Amino acid sequence: MKHILLLVLVTQVTFCLSGRVDPLLQQSVKSGHVTEAILQLPQIIQQVKSSPVLASLTGDARVSTLITMLKGLTSAAQAPYLPQLEALGLTYEQYWASNIILVKGLTPEALFYLGDLGGDYELRVQKTVSISPATKVHEEIVPSHKQGIIQWGVNQIRAPAAWNVTRGEGTVACVIDTGVHLPHIALSSNYAGGWADPYYSTMGPTDNHGHGTHCMGTILGIVNGVGVAPGAQWIACRGLDNEGSGTEAALTTCAQFVLTNDPRPNVVSCSWGGGSDDGWYGSQVAAWRLANIIPVFAIGNSGAACRTGNSPGDQPDLIGVGATTTLDAMATFSSRGAAGPMGMLKPDFSAPGENILSCGTAINNYVTMSGTSMATPHVAGAICLILSANSSMTYDEVYDLLGESAARPYVTPADKNCGLYGGDYPNNAFGWGRIDVGRALGK
Repeated sequence: MKHILLLVLVTQVTFCLSGRVDPLLQQSVKSGHVTEAILQLPQIIQQVKSSPVLASLTGDARVSTLITMLKGLTSAAQAPYLPQLEALGLTYEQYWASNIILVKGLTPEALFYLGDLGGDYELRVQKTVSISPATKVHEEIVPSHKQGIIQWGVNQIRAPAAWNVTRGEGTVACVIDTGVHLPHIALSSNYAGGWADPYYSTMGPTDNHGHGTHCMGTILGIVNGVGVAPGAQWIACRGLDNEGSGTEAALTTCAQFVLTNDPRPNVVSCSWGGGSDDGWYGSQVAAWRLANIIPVFAIGNSGAACRTGNSPGDQPDLIGVGATTTLDAMATFSSRGAAGPMGMLKPDFSAPGENILSCGTAINNYVTMSGTSMATPHVAGAICLILSANSSMTYDEVYDLLGESAARPYVTPADKNCGLYGGDYPNNAFGWGRIDVGRALGK
């Protein structure tokens, strides 16, 4: 049955003559600044979405079939190009969460011949992202007699009230970031056993930067009151290098890891981005959605002007998150919407992102940072709590519940000018509001 399905899907892959080489790539290769490129082929995710076979399945069977379909369709689409790449002496890496090939070893001469490959493709510079600048205020070791406190952001979204229902048991969160420092006492005991490192191929979770560890601590750290869902477990992928930069290839590797790891996560938290109105990560996110995995992205720290959202956080079909302050106002640094030519609502929700204390890269240290990077894991942790209490909830149901239960602080005239959608809420500063997970769970 599986082979028949793949045969039917492969026959739908068409081939036409409209290839394009990005002039920026040509210039970069000629100057010697770039030796790699993305061979972008037509995305196949819509074919997968419309499959009646996939629609009839649930759970592990659905995800297994999803992966098989993605691999089969991308393999068929990419196959005609591989002999030509090899004939030019180029090496390459193939991906299936997005229909792309990373081409390596480019020279101006090789690029000239690649322009005549034929077919429907684009050869372009690889997309790169970075951590949105986050302010590191201070670092400290918290004495044991002070560790009973609950951090202000966790309190603000009323996670302690939700703990009367659940602490996130039975859920798994994934962070795609600079890594996670596994030995930290707030994180070591709830590691679920899932790690990928496209950059350095380390055997287990590490983090020389600290950003990813800080984000994971906010989602589910069990010490010092830093975690929203301390009963949840975690996996991680190093999608950003030790300097906090990420490549399209590494982040697509992470997207595939999210789909194939056992256990599979319920939510993926991504506190990175770059540029605006760029859907390059859309296929990867769509694949997560088809696997019933909820994607949560930072909207960026390019505020406070309107239309300053960063991608992928400003894209549809994912939860984009803005940052609020200790006074329940929008942080001045938090990016605002609207997004796209149709004026789409972004961010979708907001959460505490100013002066957030969470885990550092020693065994028992804590670091204070500010940014939408810090707001995003508050939302991811809240989703773990909601799914722990309501395991069958879909993305749309979780989204609606977060919106219905959100707090609605005062909106400034400047933020109202970024766009309203009937009344003060929703708006393109707070989104549907600052999340209140206690209220979401009836507390």
